[in-house]
Amino acid sequence: MVVASRRAVRVLRRTLTLGVLAVSAALAFAASATAATVGGGGGGGGASPSGFVIGDTNATIGTPVAFWGAQWWMANSLSGGLAPASFKGFANTPETPPSCGTNWSTGPGNSSGPPPAPLPELIEVTVASQITKSGPTISGDTQEVVVVKTNPGYAPNPGHAGTGTVVEVVCAIDSSGGGAT
Repeated sequence: MVVASRRAVRVLRRTLTLGVLAVSAALAFAASATAATVGGGGGGGGASPSGFVIGDTNATIGTPVAFWGAQWWMANSLSGGLAPASFKGFANTPETPPSCGTNWSTGPGNSSGPPPAPLPELIEVTVASQITKSGPTISGDTQEVVVVKTNPGYAPNPGHAGTGTVVEVVCAIDSSGGGAT
């Protein structure tokens, strides 16, 4: 049988209380640091919605991407084939934030109406697996939505490419036939 003195019990209680407080504080700090790293939570971690598009084979976290520019069709690869050369990387319809499983459309070149410079540091970008052109209308699908950390240099003229790095996946279509994840 173990007999503990009152003093030993008090010391043990104080130690356990301090330990619980320390663990609680550490967990709270870790949660706030994680939220700050990804932009505070929410769909795109605090990223601004955009109408920009990248190819699905380019949409891996850590990958440098070109989401706007005269040579968009050469800088982006799509599992469903080549994009039309007249697509510069901006989808203007729908005007709502991008979401998985939706389709979009736009006009060729500058007629798509890209946003003015400068862009926010983090933007949500549509990930397409196929893009087609019928008459003056270019359209595509949304297999994923990712967050891109933008680089300086973008301008709404396709001669000034919009580039960045994929940093987060917001949603993705379940390839097994289910819905968006």
